[in-house]
Amino acid sequence: MIKHYEVVVVGSGPGGFTTALHLAMNGLKTALVEGDKLGGTCLNRGCIPKEGLYRIAKEALFLKKKLGVEINLDFDKAIRYVRGKVDQIRKNAEFLLKREGVDLIRGCAELVDYHVVKVGRNLYLKGDCVVLACGSKQREEGISPEDVLSGKVKPKGRILIEGSGASACELAFVLSLFGFETYMKVKEGRLLQDYPIEEEFVERLEKELQMCGVRLTDSHVDADMHIKATGRVPNLCRERFPFLEFEEGGYVKVNEFMQVAGMEWLYAVGDITKPMGAVHAIAKAKCASQTILGSPAPYKPELVPVVICSALEVGYVGKGIKGKKINKTLNANAKSFINSYTGMVSLTLDEEGRLAHCSIAGENISEILNTLTMLIGSYLWDEVLYQTTFTHPSVCELLGDLAVGFIFNRV
Repeated sequence: MIKHYEVVVVGSGPGGFTTALHLAMNGLKTALVEGDKLGGTCLNRGCIPKEGLYRIAKEALFLKKKLGVEINLDFDKAIRYVRGKVDQIRKNAEFLLKREGVDLIRGCAELVDYHVVKVGRNLYLKGDCVVLACGSKQREEGISPEDVLSGKVKPKGRILIEGSGASACELAFVLSLFGFETYMKVKEGRLLQDYPIEEEFVERLEKELQMCGVRLTDSHVDADMHIKATGRVPNLCRERFPFLEFEEGGYVKVNEFMQVAGMEWLYAVGDITKPMGAVHAIAKAKCASQTILGSPAPYKPELVPVVICSALEVGYVGKGIKGKKINKTLNANAKSFINSYTGMVSLTLDEEGRLAHCSIAGENISEILNTLTMLIGSYLWDEVLYQTTFTHPSVCELLGDLAVGFIFNRV
C-alpha cells in the first residue's frame, strides 16, 4: 500500500514531534512514524521522568537543609508516581497530534527511495519532504540512566555511575538523595568538561554534589550496580537510511537549515545531528519546519539555552566564555537570599560590547537563562534589562540590578 503525504517524519521525540505538529498546524498533510513509544527518549526515559524525580529530591533536600526535617524517600513510590505522569503526557501528546490531523503510524521505518519511507512489511509512505528524527542511543552497553528512569532497572545498594556529563551529574544527585550510596567515576579531567561553563561554576557543583553525599572518584569502586552514563551516539542504522552523508561520530551532515547535503527535500533533526540534546532538537525542528513552509531561518546553536539539573542547576547560552566578564552572586538578590539560594551569574561581552555568553549556577535559574537568551548578540542588552520591571520578589530582579551596576560603572 502506498500513501502520499506532503511531509513524512520518522521519529517522535522532541525533534520529530515538534516538526510534525508545527507542519500539521500550518495545514500540511503529515505522517509521523514511530517504532516505539510516542515521545522518544526524552519523554519516556530521559528529561521528563528525570525532572519528576529531581523535583522530589530537591524538595526533600530543601526541608533537610532549611528546617532540619529528614524525609526518607521511597524510590519505588516515586518512580510509579513519575511514570503515571509520563503516561498522561503521552496521552495528551497523542490527542494533540490527532486534533491537528497528524497520522501517527506505528512501526520501524526505512528509506527505500529518495521520497519513500517503508514502514513494516508492506506500507509505503511517499513524502514531498521527509524529516528524519531517529534520536540517539547509549554509547556503551550495560545499565544506562534510561534503564533507571524508565523503571526497567531498580537501583540498589552501592551505586557506581561512570561518566562526567549532564546525565551522570543529574542521576548521581537524584540517587544520593533517595538514600543510595552513590559514587561518580570521572575518568579524566573534570565534570562537564565538554560544556562551555566556567571552571568556578563546575567547582561549585562538585562541592554541592559532595555535600549531598555523592563521592567523586577516578578509580574503580566495588558496587552493587554499575551505571554507564558515558555519552550517546546517533541511533541511525545506515543500511536502513541510504543516500545520507555522515560526519565524524555518525552524525548526519546537514546545512544550516537542517537539510541533508545535496537533497533539499530531506531533513535531519534531533540527536542524529550535532549537537545533541532535547532543547537543541526542538530548535532544529523549528528551523526545518520554517524551511519547509517557505520561511527559512537558520539554526543557531549558540541561541539555544541548556540547563543541567543537579545539586546545583548549571546553565549556559551563547558563543563561548572568552571576553569581558560581568559577575554577580545570586545572594545579592532578596528572593535568593531569603531562600538561601547560592550561585552566580556570569555575563561575557564581546569586543563591541554585545552580550556574547551567559553562564549561571544556582537554584531555579531556568527563567533567568530564558530571559538572557533573547538578548544574546544584542548591543542594547543592558538598556533592555534596565527598562524591564520584573516581578517582586523574583530572582530575575537580579538582572535589572546587574544592568544598573553596568550602566553606572558599579560592576
